[in-house]
Amino acid sequence: MGVQITRSFGELSKRLKKGCLEPTMRKVSKYLVSSAVGKINKNIPPANAPLAQEVKRGNKTLRDNGQLMASIAPQNGKEWAAAQTNLKYAKIQQEGGTINSKGKGLWLPASAKTRTLMRRYNAQKPAELIQAMKGDGYSFFRTGKVFCAKKKKGEPFALFIIKQSVTIPARPFLHIDEKDEKHIRKEIKKAVHEALQGDKN
Repeated sequence: MGVQITRSFGELSKRLKKGCLEPTMRKVSKYLVSSAVGKINKNIPPANAPLAQEVKRGNKTLRDNGQLMASIAPQNGKEWAAAQTNLKYAKIQQEGGTINSKGKGLWLPASAKTRTLMRRYNAQKPAELIQAMKGDGYSFFRTGKVFCAKKKKGEPFALFIIKQSVTIPARPFLHIDEKDEKHIRKEIKKAVHEALQGDKN
């Protein structure tokens, strides 16, 4: 998914050097990436839910391990430019929506401690973490929608919160705002002018 700017120049294209706009479109595509990253860094509302605030590194929306920002890539053709990402979860972050459980619920990390344990045990899924922790002497129990863990001499703590659905608000980071449009128009106008001037010489 991504955001794309396209300009069709019709009759004007015949007067332009073949492919002369491609370098500009390449430049515009990189600008679109920079703009998307900038939007994320400015903390797109609404604010994180309390559980997300507890779990995430820092409290910026769409920010955690930097994976989303790093995935945004430029693409371009002769008369178009785009910034896009192929991350599976990017679409729902952009557009918002509800994720429903297809099985025994959605197991959400209950705190930053859960995330730390997942990294320590190199676990990608809740079942992998639970299995690894069992080998270290942890026991588990569930109370309502909270799945807890405990070591023999330690205090119990919430490991996962189990929900049947989670609603994620839209936080559009791939879109062209007024500032972007102004910048892009300026770049294209400059390229067209230079190409036409070159044809006269």
